Amino acid sequence: MMSPGRVRPGTKTTSEPESSLDLRALQRTPGFMLRLAQLKFFEGFYEAFAALGLTPATYAIFVVIRDNPGVPPSSLASLLRLRLPNLIKILNELESSGFIKRSRSKADRRAVELMLTPKGAKLIAEGARLTEPYNQKMLAPLSEAEQRTLLDLLNRMSPF
Repeated sequence: MMSPGRVRPGTKTTSEPESSLDLRALQRTPGFMLRLAQLKFFEGFYEAFAALGLTPATYAIFVVIRDNPGVPPSSLASLLRLRLPNLIKILNELESSGFIKRSRSKADRRAVELMLTPKGAKLIAEGARLTEPYNQKMLAPLSEAEQRTLLDLLNRMSPF
């Protein structure tokens, strides 16, 4: 338990409202602003996709496997910037829950391929239906042209 006088990190206080802080230097820092946007999008994601039990990471994993059946775990880890041991832990959970299956590659018996099961395909289809309303809500402050520009710029900065 925290003592009555202490404030939890990240908790707003009434003694120092955020509007009185000078944040101009940080607002001119792309990395900081991208991080704040990421946090906002993740908060919205957890809210929108909570009923399905999807996280941003598992959503991305499902989408990549759906769109690239047979993708090897190493490629998936590299693409999503996940450490392979962390990805393997997630894949183990998804496999034991019946959402994905791993099989040996017919071309290279040493390689593992990832596929969605019907249960996994159904889950990501449900998630895909939530994606457009979620994106609309999160991007509402921008016009459609600005939304397209934002995606174009982000894709230019982070090509796969």
